[in-house]
Amino acid sequence: MNILSEDCRKQFLVLRRNTKRKIEKSDFMHKEEVTIDSFNDICLMASKNDPIAQDYLSYIFKKGLGNIIPVNYEKYMQFQILAGANGNNFALDKLALFLNFALNEIAYVEDFEYIANKNELTSQNYLYIVGRLLCEGIIDEMQLNPEKLVKDPIEHIEFSSPLMRKFDKARNASIPKVLKFLRS
Repeated sequence: MNILSEDCRKQFLVLRRNTKRKIEKSDFMHKEEVTIDSFNDICLMASKNDPIAQDYLSYIFKKGLGNIIPVNYEKYMQFQILAGANGNNFALDKLALFLNFALNEIAYVEDFEYIANKNELTSQNYLYIVGRLLCEGIIDEMQLNPEKLVKDPIEHIEFSSPLMRKFDKARNASIPKVLKFLRS
């Protein structure tokens, strides 16, 4: 599945708006229950590789959800990468800065003209094609599984350099594999 970035963004906004509305409409006594139920519904969709739900779940982990779901930067990155690998171009747009090093490494290989011609890469589709392949490689390197991730305990994890180094290492390890695939 490869969904245009603007379509992904619109679907993300609808999902976010509907979830927010559902939580806001609940009475005080049931707000926590409704929030948890809404979160679990999104987790279920994300575990079934819904790239819009994965992107929205990533957003939830980046911002937190009320006082119930804490910020978890590791899960934020994991679900953003899963969404990108599953063809969510809006997620790839958001990952562009993180992926930039690998995108440049690939673009500057000696045989890039051959790779670009063989894979019909253009400046318009480069991020989406190669970015998606990089995300798939990161998933393999980190052994990310959406079904397992939604079952993991939820804890507060802030951004940290050691955490980002794990993602950088997986991204960098995926570069030769993506190049091998693009050349084959």
